[in-house]
Amino acid sequence: MSSRAFAAAVFIAAAFGLPSAAVAGEPEPFTLDVVHPIGGVWNEYANPGEEYPPALDVRARAEFGRYAASLQYHRDVYLTQSSGPNSLTRYATLTGGYATVVPFEARDTEIEGRYERRVRGPLAAGVGALHTSTNYAYPHLSAVGVGLERLPDWTRQVAVYGSAFYYPAASGSVGSVRATFGILKYDAGFRFRPFGWHVYLTGGYDFESRSGRHLPGAVRTIRSDPYIGIGTQL
Repeated sequence: MSSRAFAAAVFIAAAFGLPSAAVAGEPEPFTLDVVHPIGGVWNEYANPGEEYPPALDVRARAEFGRYAASLQYHRDVYLTQSSGPNSLTRYATLTGGYATVVPFEARDTEIEGRYERRVRGPLAAGVGALHTSTNYAYPHLSAVGVGLERLPDWTRQVAVYGSAFYYPAASGSVGSVRATFGILKYDAGFRFRPFGWHVYLTGGYDFESRSGRHLPGAVRTIRSDPYIGIGTQL
C-alpha cells in the first residue's frame, strides 16, 4: 500500500537520517499537543469515511532523563458509506456475509500509552498499551505492543519526530463474537517553535492498519490522517 510505504520511508528518514550526540538536546519538558486529523477511514462501514470537524487528537508527553512517557487520545468522526438519499450502509459482518444499517455518524476512539527508553541519540525503544471503542456494535479492542520512536529535540527551532509500533493481538468481543486484530501504526511529523516561545506548530502524517485474524477479508480498518495542530510546554 502506497500510504504505508510512504509513512515507513518518512519514519526511517526521521529516525536515522540526522546525526546526533549520545543524547540529542536536553530532555523535553512536559508538552501537550492538540491536533486535527484531515484524512479518512476505510473499514466495513466507510470507503472512505472523511474526517468531520469533531475528529481530534490530544497528546501529552514527558521525559525523565533517558526515559519518556506519553498518552494519546484519538477520535475519528465520519459518516458511514451510502449510495445516496434513502439508501442504506452495507457492511461486512465479523461472522461472514453482509448486513445493512441506516447511515450514521460513526465515532472511533483510541487511547494509547507508551513508555520508552532512549537507546541511541534521539532513537527510543518502548512498550505500548491501547484500548479502542466505538459508538456502534463492534469489538472494543485492548492490546500491548512494542515499537521505536524518534523523539523530538526541544532545543531546536524545527524538530522532526517519528514512530512505528506494532500490536500483534488486539482483541475484544461484541455479543458472543470474539475478534483479534494485528494493529500496525506509523507517525511522522515536525514541530516549529520560535526560539523563546513555549507554544509551537505541529503537523505530520498518522497511519494505522488493523488486520483481522481468522476473520473475513473485508473486515479490516485503515486510517490515513495528515494532521495539523498546536502544542505547548507545561
